[in-house]
Amino acid sequence: YHFVWPLLAYLNFNKFLLYSIYAIVVFFTSLKINSIINKSVFFKRTNYACGFIYTITIILISPIHQAVLPAIANLFAVLAVGSLMKIYRNKSCKIEVFNATCLLIFSSIAYCYNAFLIPMVWLALYFIRPFEWREYLMPIIGFFFIAAYLFTAGLVFEKLPFWLENWWAIKDGYLNNNMENWLYFLVVISIGLLMSFRTLYLCYLSSNNRYKKISWIIIAFLFCCIAQCLFNYFHFGLNSPVLYSAIFPFSILISNFILNAKSNWLPNTFIGISIIGYILITYVI
Repeated sequence: YHFVWPLLAYLNFNKFLLYSIYAIVVFFTSLKINSIINKSVFFKRTNYACGFIYTITIILISPIHQAVLPAIANLFAVLAVGSLMKIYRNKSCKIEVFNATCLLIFSSIAYCYNAFLIPMVWLALYFIRPFEWREYLMPIIGFFFIAAYLFTAGLVFEKLPFWLENWWAIKDGYLNNNMENWLYFLVVISIGLLMSFRTLYLCYLSSNNRYKKISWIIIAFLFCCIAQCLFNYFHFGLNSPVLYSAIFPFSILISNFILNAKSNWLPNTFIGISIIGYILITYVI
């Protein structure tokens, strides 16, 4: 499979090296997810369920050769969320907002659909901080900061039109031949998120303000992922799976559902049925 993407084309990665990069990126992303969540107040005790669920889901959701760039994009998105979780109500956050914006731009460069995640910076500011126009201006400054470097590099190497053309053409390189597999994960993620919202709501009612603000960051991320999926559906149909980004909030919310549900039978049933369903979809149907 040949990627139409400037960096991969220049380096001429062979298949083994590409898969090795994918494995390293996925593992490092899962470590960052665990680190970011455990340093927050979202869970009462340290756990590693989020990273584990993320790793399993992203490995199974699509063929590896289609998931390398989305995996790299997810790493930048996770780092951006880590920056947003450093925002506090009583402390200036221009640096955190700037860093989060730059990381989300890098994420959207690797995977064009992740451009829909950039508005989550403004959503996080809205839910966490009182209005300060300088902070709302920082994402725009971050965009022009990265654009200046990319524009200059494009002019120096005389590849700017080529880069822009192939950045948008990436969306055509993710055709999923196994539509049943993609639809299955769409159903599993949707049902899992719906069930996890009740547990999230109950924890939200009985928690402090910091927990509530972190919850809104995760919900804002999920909202941007939904907008991403809807845009893809109405403009390109169901041929291009865009569930990669949603795996991150899914892993956090489903972990919260598993660890904090009042009764164990519901999360255990969900996990069991999901495993059996994947085996049937992959090896039977």
